[in-house]
Amino acid sequence: MNPPSAPNPAGDAGVLPEFGNLSLQDAPSPPPNDEDLDVLTMSRETAMKLIVRSVVAIANSAGDVPATPPLSLSRPGTPGGKENHLLRNHRRTASRPATPIPAEKENHQPTELAPPEAGHDEPVTIHDIGHGAQPEAVQRANMARKFFSKSVPKVGVEEYMNRIQKFCPLSTAVWLAAGSYMLRLCVIDRSVPLTYRTMHRLVLACALVAMKALEDHRWPQKRFAAVGGVDEASLSRLELCVEFLLSFDVQIFTPEKLKELTIQLQKAGQAATLTCKLPSSFNLKLSKPRLRQEQVA
Repeated sequence: MNPPSAPNPAGDAGVLPEFGNLSLQDAPSPPPNDEDLDVLTMSRETAMKLIVRSVVAIANSAGDVPATPPLSLSRPGTPGGKENHLLRNHRRTASRPATPIPAEKENHQPTELAPPEAGHDEPVTIHDIGHGAQPEAVQRANMARKFFSKSVPKVGVEEYMNRIQKFCPLSTAVWLAAGSYMLRLCVIDRSVPLTYRTMHRLVLACALVAMKALEDHRWPQKRFAAVGGVDEASLSRLELCVEFLLSFDVQIFTPEKLKELTIQLQKAGQAATLTCKLPSSFNLKLSKPRLRQEQVA
């Protein structure tokens, strides 16, 4: 008897998430109590709604945080005379084939985000060892700058996540893991400010990293970039920036850890909602009440 062929998880149609039109407005809301939150039975729509609410609340409280100024491109060379622009020249090789996509779901309308604040010719990070290496704070500032858009994207974050889920369906675990990455980047470590100009690229890059870290299947990089509204090179830079800023600690091995991080994200959004203030431009105008004139008999 001939032995069976080698397993190929990415080629198994059973691991392909179901395509479908989502509506977060009709999805069940996440439970407010920590004891009732179950990451094992939570639907992906509920997980997305939890992330949307938390992200928007934190962005509202943060306001418009300006990006760091562009850093100088000139710097001392390394002793060998060769500069190791790790992220700029990095080319990733696929460890497994991309998930097969049904023919009727292959086509999709591309979208575009606002242009990035940082140009492609700016170094993402300089990861040299020895003399001439940039300080870690400078490297992190350079990476954080990649998430800023020049202007607020016209598409809302809820519509943006719906679009990703429509053309590149992701599981509940991937969305919750992406939310935990944003929690660590923006709240715990404060590496990247979470604002209306950074939230879209953060959602896209964190979802991509979570998909590759947790799932057997993966969507093609080209398709994921087109759905997210960026080019492939920009998406690769954002992906690597997330991994570097998280020190490549992207695996979540237990449901308890995922639940803990999800609860922290939900509480961060709730706390941001309580501390959010009305903008100074807000002007409440009340019309004068009309007094009823009693008819005197």
